Amino acid sequence: MSETTSLVHVNVPPAAPVPETGFLNLGHYPHPQRELTVNSRYLQLDGKPWMPVMGEFHYSRTPASEWAAELAKLRAGGVNVVASYVIWNHHEPRRGVWRWDGQRDLARFVALAAEAGLLVYLRPGPWVHAEVRLGGFPDWLPDTGPLRCNDAVYLGHVQRLFDQIAAQIKGQLWCDGGPVIGLQLENEYGATGPGCGAEHISELKRLALQAGMTVPVYTVTGWPTLDIPPREVLPVSGAYADGFWQGSRDALPPSGVFLFNTRRVIGEMGNVDGTPAAGLIDTTHYPFCLAEAGGGMHQSYHRRPVVTTEDVYATALVQIGSGANLYGYYMYHGGTNPVCETGPLNETQATGYPNDVPQWGYDFHAPLGQYGQVRPSWGRLRCLHQFMQAFGSELAPLEAVLPAQGPLDPADRELPRVAVRAAGRSADELQGFVFFNHHVRHHPLPVLTGQRVQLQGEAGDALQLPLRHGLDLKPGMAFIWPVGQRFGAARLRQATVQPLTRWTEADGSLVWVGFRIDGVAPELVFDSAGLTAVELVGGKVERLADGAWFVKPKDDAEGPELITLRDADGRQHRLLLLSQAAAAQAVRVNLGGRERLLWASHAASWAEPEGRVTLHRLAHEAAWLRVFPGEGLGGERLTLAVEWASWQWPADAAAQWELRPELLTPAGAPPALRWGPHISWREGPTPLVPCEAAQAAAARWALHLPELGAQEVSRVWLTLDLVGDVARLWADGEVVDDRFCDGSLWQIGVDRWRSEAGWASLELSVLPLPEAPDELPVFMEASARAAGHGAQLRRATVSLERRETVAVMATRS
Repeated sequence: MSETTSLVHVNVPPAAPVPETGFLNLGHYPHPQRELTVNSRYLQLDGKPWMPVMGEFHYSRTPASEWAAELAKLRAGGVNVVASYVIWNHHEPRRGVWRWDGQRDLARFVALAAEAGLLVYLRPGPWVHAEVRLGGFPDWLPDTGPLRCNDAVYLGHVQRLFDQIAAQIKGQLWCDGGPVIGLQLENEYGATGPGCGAEHISELKRLALQAGMTVPVYTVTGWPTLDIPPREVLPVSGAYADGFWQGSRDALPPSGVFLFNTRRVIGEMGNVDGTPAAGLIDTTHYPFCLAEAGGGMHQSYHRRPVVTTEDVYATALVQIGSGANLYGYYMYHGGTNPVCETGPLNETQATGYPNDVPQWGYDFHAPLGQYGQVRPSWGRLRCLHQFMQAFGSELAPLEAVLPAQGPLDPADRELPRVAVRAAGRSADELQGFVFFNHHVRHHPLPVLTGQRVQLQGEAGDALQLPLRHGLDLKPGMAFIWPVGQRFGAARLRQATVQPLTRWTEADGSLVWVGFRIDGVAPELVFDSAGLTAVELVGGKVERLADGAWFVKPKDDAEGPELITLRDADGRQHRLLLLSQAAAAQAVRVNLGGRERLLWASHAASWAEPEGRVTLHRLAHEAAWLRVFPGEGLGGERLTLAVEWASWQWPADAAAQWELRPELLTPAGAPPALRWGPHISWREGPTPLVPCEAAQAAAARWALHLPELGAQEVSRVWLTLDLVGDVARLWADGEVVDDRFCDGSLWQIGVDRWRSEAGWASLELSVLPLPEAPDELPVFMEASARAAGHGAQLRRATVSLERRETVAVMATRS
């Protein structure tokens, strides 16, 4: 433990900077009733600063029958905008033969997104990467001539593609009153010179407009170069906690994504050309927006990272604290490559690309997995999403400022990592938020004791927090503190709890929801002026020398706590304090025309006009749903600091069981190691995925699933605990899913292979992992290496998921 007492000093600007308007040629093609514009600092929706959350979900990688439920879960996770590539070779596998049916039905996907309450951002390329063969180009295209430039033949094919996409989304654009608000042109584009770079991006935008894809926002990825038409597009950034494309067989060095940075130099961002982003633009003209922030990480044969909830949460919090005003995840929902008549659609070294990735699986360890499985990161990240939605109008204009002393090095282990987005001339005018991060993937930071932050305004006085006791930063921590929050006539000067959401009731009173941060003692300080009374049960309230109210909630509180405030205007405001775990289960919703807090044991989605809530629960687990305020709702009544409307369901022990796989073929010897070509931006070559002939060495099991009869289930989960190298799932003799073993459990929604006639014949094959790591020099997490070698199916379980739908509104007799 590092015995350190530290005061982190941050100078706060007196006011938010005035944004530049008029530079960007964006914000045109308005909605009939709404307004979406972009200035140099942030996006504006209906005249107010807007901090959207964007989640990537590839429609063509998910069965169309699952879209509606999965889009509802995106929205329930706090996502405002669903983004998707339009992958060319998914739609035109053979020249002139277009497919917009089934899971390729873009028009239906966009319509369902709108029904779910989501906006839509499309990324039509034409080159998209997406770990797809040829970056999404159809196999026939390379033979037509030069690509990704202003070659006339190439542009003719691009125009055909854009015309086809425009026909699919006709009537659903923002200017039509629809959900499609933007387009990304190209992806990871690094070409420069005549007919390339800015000239090519300008031509792509012209072709999109000519096709009728008229939207308020056009973007390009800001790496590997920034040779872009400066007024025509908005450059967007990326931030990944790890990278499957990296050549290292070891844990990567400390990443810049975990270090607050106001220069937008985040580090490795999927840079396929291996060159740092060329600074050819003036970033003061553009808001800080991300389109590829890792919601997880894909795997390649040579590198198999398993990013954690802490990794993706800290990455997101650091970018927001660094000034990001649009946060877009890649991926937010995993998927499965579709069947294509021209063969496998995955990127491979054999097709001239840098990585061998799974042929079918594109799970990405995302918050919502390949089959829609809800991971812990879904709820944890939603804490940030709700914060952006509830407080974004005041946060977005605020610039990020950092301590003068740093840290400036991602490998620094001595200085606390702090950023501030706030403004105010003096301590009693300060308003904003303080961000902390003490997590670095694979490099746990030491405990730093006795930390304090001092916010200095230009008037000379300062605000110091925490007020009473120094902060002990422990490995894995990442959190936000509020400063200068208004509660009507009252003002919360500072607090060591994290804001989650807030809303104003019909009578003008405020409901403000925050949560305790694990390992941080909660304290709240309110200005004396404007506040006449404070009440809470079990905690302490005292007056400080300057008359301020010091509120200390209970240290050992197990459930929610309510702090009631009466301001000088006579309004009574409520501050509801949850635990950190409860905050990840809670979300603000509108039911019955009123804002409420929905708190559920499992992921829940809702339909506002009908007042329906759907719980997506594992049936072998007990489940509950609570809504506050409970007035006007059905259900039972439960008092936990406040009164909740409550529903619950018992566990069904019979809804989960052990599967007894039948070993058909034991594993042979591990395949011989083969090396791929040396890619210039790696130190050396990486291993190739074993060829098809090598699959003869795989162990093979039959998976006999029982008939479920008339049971109503929304998903049948097969969870496999494996040791091995390459794993495949087979249905009726065909490979339908695969992954490279990485030490994590493999969850499969096997109901995709269940019909009225019964189950398909399911089998599992696993190639053996060599005993010595140098026999297969690939990166695997330490826990995966420690699990053993060979080909082992250590456990297989089947679990049933059920959707419990409740009409929460009270029925009138």
